[in-house]
Amino acid sequence: MPKLHPLTFISAALACTLVHAADPAKVPPAITDVPSEVGVMVGSPPLPENQVNLRNYASPRFMRWTLAHMSSVFHTERVSRGSGKPTDLPAGKPLDIDALRVDWQGQPTAMAQAFRILGADAFLVLHRGQVVFERYFGDMTPTTLHATNSCTKSFVGTLAATLANEGKLDLNAPASRYVPELASSALGPAKIRDLLDMRANFRFGDDVHQAGSLQVGALQAYGVLPRPPNYTGPDGSIAMMLAAHPTTEHGVGPMRYDNGSAEALGWVLSRVTGKSVPDLISERLWQPMGAEQDADFLLDSRKAPIAAFGLQANARDLARFGEMIRNQGRVGDKQVVPSAVVSEIRRGGDRAAFAASPDAAVLPGGSYHDMWWFNHDELDSFQCQGQFAQRVWIAPKAEVVIVLLSADPDASRSREPLRLAAFRAIARALTN
Repeated sequence: MPKLHPLTFISAALACTLVHAADPAKVPPAITDVPSEVGVMVGSPPLPENQVNLRNYASPRFMRWTLAHMSSVFHTERVSRGSGKPTDLPAGKPLDIDALRVDWQGQPTAMAQAFRILGADAFLVLHRGQVVFERYFGDMTPTTLHATNSCTKSFVGTLAATLANEGKLDLNAPASRYVPELASSALGPAKIRDLLDMRANFRFGDDVHQAGSLQVGALQAYGVLPRPPNYTGPDGSIAMMLAAHPTTEHGVGPMRYDNGSAEALGWVLSRVTGKSVPDLISERLWQPMGAEQDADFLLDSRKAPIAAFGLQANARDLARFGEMIRNQGRVGDKQVVPSAVVSEIRRGGDRAAFAASPDAAVLPGGSYHDMWWFNHDELDSFQCQGQFAQRVWIAPKAEVVIVLLSADPDASRSREPLRLAAFRAIARALTN
């Protein structure tokens, strides 16, 4: 076996994780070691073997620390909460979640054990807008900014749907109408609707991204995975988008999840409004919904915001966002997102296109629409979801919002049935 250059170690390790994910015996366990208890970044200075850097941050030893300290590893910018009073998150009647059991691999499993299996960092439950359960694990606290990863896409999708509702964005227009530079890229002819619903078909280099695989080339272009010494690929998300190659016609075939669609949409939003994605989130969502804390937003190697997975936030503010969506865009007497936008989001996506995609194995009967994932279950539940198992799960029929922040390295999402079982068990307990 050839010796790996140190800069390719993380890429290779993560790729191997995904290759073996189909074999249950080789699925990597969630990370439950408490960073401060095992010496990670402890001391002044920490011992060399305990220091996190760009070469080792995604390794199992350091990943949990990294997810809660993204601004210490990468360049970020602030998503301001403004100076207004935070929206209250009142305490409700506590739910005894520890008394609940869920089925996992044919065995009744206590919720405390489920949290460990899932690698929970934070778990918060709202019922009718009241906090009925809130728990933090390891070194997490209520004010810790945790990576949300691709939950960011749902913020971007909500912003795009809002601009369309305002008549500022034509969902049937090609992306190149708003960003002429994309005319030479395979992303240029994609309609805004194709980008929102992951129906754009293109590739970066030789990589046609499929669910359950890591976009190593794209992550190297962003600068969040180390680049090999002979790297000649794109530098930054804009260069990556401009280098996209065509495959098949846009809007046909299976749903095909790809970070490039979110990046193109983020570029469109910035051109239409003259503002960056982090500023749009601040002005249109974070401030009016009454966030209690500034968030952070990840930047790429060229200091451009990463629209696909850039947001880091605390669990309480993510719960506020989910509750606002559950309430048809309202926070108190303020309409933050138009009700018609939330109704359109909740319509869900093309279930046949989703069924034909690899994601159907993880969410059978589901769909994808406006950068949200839909379960089409008896609770009408839907969610944002991000890598390493970040979730904001909304169940309108149960009047429940659940936030789960995690350190689960299994990109095949083999533990998704347990996550959904836990969410549904909690929702049913609150409605019985």
